[in-house]
Amino acid sequence: MRNIIFSFVLLCGFLLLTSNSFSQEMKDQLFWIREEVVKIEMWDKYESTSKEWVKMMSEAGLDFPYMQASQRDDGHYYYIFPIDNYAAIDKMPEIFGAAIEKVGQDKWQKFMIENESSIVTHKDFIAKRSAKFSYMPKNPRLKPEEVKYLHWMFFHFKLENRKEVMEIMTEWKKLYEEKNIKNGYTIWLVELGLDNNMIALTEGYKDGADFYTSQMEDNKLMEAEASALWGKMSKYVTSIENFYGSARPDLGFVKK
Repeated sequence: MRNIIFSFVLLCGFLLLTSNSFSQEMKDQLFWIREEVVKIEMWDKYESTSKEWVKMMSEAGLDFPYMQASQRDDGHYYYIFPIDNYAAIDKMPEIFGAAIEKVGQDKWQKFMIENESSIVTHKDFIAKRSAKFSYMPKNPRLKPEEVKYLHWMFFHFKLENRKEVMEIMTEWKKLYEEKNIKNGYTIWLVELGLDNNMIALTEGYKDGADFYTSQMEDNKLMEAEASALWGKMSKYVTSIENFYGSARPDLGFVKK
């Protein structure tokens, strides 16, 4: 799917986010996601204060199992926190408040001014990593630790055709399974806070060259079928955006 859509974008002129391990069975998972947009002229300051945030929250024992971070080349950063259910959203202020209390209000306020002065804007939303629509190969080409390069695709569809779009998403996954494609992809469904007629796809590679090479190789394996499938889907899609970047483990943490 990603290959045909990407080729369509090239002919016409847009997600933290790979799974933890292709070898593990994926399950649906809700995430609270923070997206921050850095001021280009203050990128160094953003990086240093972001690392300071991780240090402070780790030392304060922020009560989350983990946070994963990734960075797009255009200065957008994603921070994802797993949540068990919607009720967990109500606990967020208490969880962060407890950590901030340990940091100290004066230190925290000073940090906030420094950090937010390097940010254009930020937003929070809830998305579900979908096991039903994501494709995880049985024998993936890359090990998780080899993934350094990330590709995000965001596409909007006609809201009244949600049912048809989701059915086609199932067909894409079936095609990948039948062709035993070695590169997986993760599908993210917006739950709260963003357009609900948008789907995000994320995937990981070694680097940019590996991305393009793998795209071409996968296309050869399913070109005819994928072209026909994209013909069905394209009439429902209203926009596509592709972005590229990298995982940022140095800006994430795992609860001790």
